[in-house]
Amino acid sequence: MVSKVISAEHARASRWSIPDVDDPRAAAGDPGHGRSVQELEALQQAAYEEAFEQGREAGREAGYEAGLREGRKAAKGDVDRFKSVLDTLSEPVAQLDESVEQQLMEMVFQVAQQVIRREIQTQPGEVVAVIRESIALLPMSAREITVRLHPEDVALVRELWGEDAAESGWKLIEDPGVSRGGCIVQTPSSRIDATLERRIAALCSQMLGGERAGDEAESEDEA
Repeated sequence: MVSKVISAEHARASRWSIPDVDDPRAAAGDPGHGRSVQELEALQQAAYEEAFEQGREAGREAGYEAGLREGRKAAKGDVDRFKSVLDTLSEPVAQLDESVEQQLMEMVFQVAQQVIRREIQTQPGEVVAVIRESIALLPMSAREITVRLHPEDVALVRELWGEDAAESGWKLIEDPGVSRGGCIVQTPSSRIDATLERRIAALCSQMLGGERAGDEAESEDEA
């Protein structure tokens, strides 16, 4: 038969009993039973702060993305409105450019006209050079050449060339519609406009950087 020997440690042990739920020490959190109220509150506060920080960070990221999208949309609208304003402003500028260009063309035309007319007055014989340059543009086989000139220029050419004018094979025709210093050279198939107005227009075009409107033969269909 086994003898029952109880050690001193077991002799000092007491029977554990279920704590009374009505015991104020258990409800208040006795230091001997689990965590204290302060520790629980601290843990709760830490968990709350962590959750709040995570929520705030998530909200910040979501808000940044949403704000970025809204910002891009707003920026695109601003750019479109700005382009519209620029287009509206560019229309008067383009009209102004056209107006200034037209005024500049008229001014250059007037200046060139005065220069050429002065040249004609000081060197009336220049019309002879104009006639020669115009006829040089005709084909070598050109026949029946007529030169239309201002009546005063016709008299001047006949005076300068004498009999050479008649023997050249060119027929001089008086035309009051042709300004002094210019001429119109014609054949049955060609026409060269070397009038004063045409030469001034060519000079204006050259001065303004446009295409040089030089004298050129205009071929016509033979009848």
